[in-house]
Amino acid sequence: MPRKEQLAQLAGGVSVDAAARAYARRSQGATLDSEEHAKADELDATIEAMFLMAAVDGTVAGPEVAQLAAMMQAMLDTRDRRGPVDLDATLIDLSRRLERDGWTARLDDVAGRLRTEEARSFAFRLAAAVAFVDDHVAHAEAAAIDALAAVLDLSRDVSQQILSEVRDTLFG
Repeated sequence: MPRKEQLAQLAGGVSVDAAARAYARRSQGATLDSEEHAKADELDATIEAMFLMAAVDGTVAGPEVAQLAAMMQAMLDTRDRRGPVDLDATLIDLSRRLERDGWTARLDDVAGRLRTEEARSFAFRLAAAVAFVDDHVAHAEAAAIDALAAVLDLSRDVSQQILSEVRDTLFG
């Protein structure tokens, strides 16, 4: 299944087009209104949640980078954006944030930028997809999934339902 379709299924009906346009405009130095800034910030938080899931075990492995890159490209594939996502620059920025603040502080920051239930659920879905990419969830990833669900205020039932849906989407 093409990444764009896979992302659409994982998104559960959430459209990121407006957020992706705002994110792209912000990265190009445009001035955003408060609503656009909030949307761009939520998308940035979603991307960081995916990165934190990939980095929780101390390394960001090749399959995780590939999944992260593909999902970022699919999210940011809007009419207003020309050219590929600058994955290297994004990973460097996210790595610096992680090194500076630590995993838990970055996770708390991510949660604070995901203001709606829809945004929190979306970020959790995509972060779980990164954890599941190799069809094996290591102990550190399982703990990270639980921590992410807790900080996003997702109940155990809701988080388990989302995890099941993500697994089914990725692996049928």
